Amino acid sequence: MKYLESGDVNTPHGNSIVWRYMAHWKLEKLVNNSEIFFANATTLTDQYEVSIPDSTIKAKQKELEKTGFKGNSLKEELARFYWEHNPKKDFVMVNCWSISPHESYALWKIYLGEEKNGVAIKSKVGALKRAVQNGKDPYPEEFLLGKVRYKVHLKLDELARLSIITTKKPYYDFEKELRQFIINEPLSDGSFPPYDIHVGRSVKVDLQVMIHQVYVSPFADATYAKKVEALFRSAGIKDIMLKQSEIREK
Repeated sequence: MKYLESGDVNTPHGNSIVWRYMAHWKLEKLVNNSEIFFANATTLTDQYEVSIPDSTIKAKQKELEKTGFKGNSLKEELARFYWEHNPKKDFVMVNCWSISPHESYALWKIYLGEEKNGVAIKSKVGALKRAVQNGKDPYPEEFLLGKVRYKVHLKLDELARLSIITTKKPYYDFEKELRQFIINEPLSDGSFPPYDIHVGRSVKVDLQVMIHQVYVSPFADATYAKKVEALFRSAGIKDIMLKQSEIREK
């Protein structure tokens, strides 16, 4: 995979710490397949993901009305505006991490759900980037990596496609999201890649590079840490530092 830089994306310093929380069954998939999943943006639970904010469209409408547009001409200009700035959500695939120097109780709860056994993978921005680059995926594509900003409204001069892709509503700011994403388009001959773009795609990664530490869930069974150790050992992944979560809850 090839990393693509862009001035429209805020990429944190390579030493910034990132986390990914997962239940045990997801850890098994990660370790056994050496893959992370990029989900199509249309499958994400937040309906406003990768879309122009309604407030921005309303602001554009007011601007057009002030200059004399109305009726069908107003509709046509708004349609042109949307077409010019449409981020093409159907062709965006994302993989999400959380930027923080420490683990998050809220994210443990959200990503483990009702399950007790799970882990948080601790890495760094630079290592995550290298892990994707070095993964030797059989279908390499370009990927970007940027810190998500949380805003209700985007000004008209903030509507670059990559800016829209890395903006979310403020109610999700507790996620402190770092977003890796792939932008896909039909190939020059009109065909599509060898995976279901409407669902997303798995990407091969170098786990030894990506994983710095593995934190065991604060809610896990007493013997769960040994199960995690055995999983990594059976996959031939060495020198993984396993730590117990620093959160304590009865």
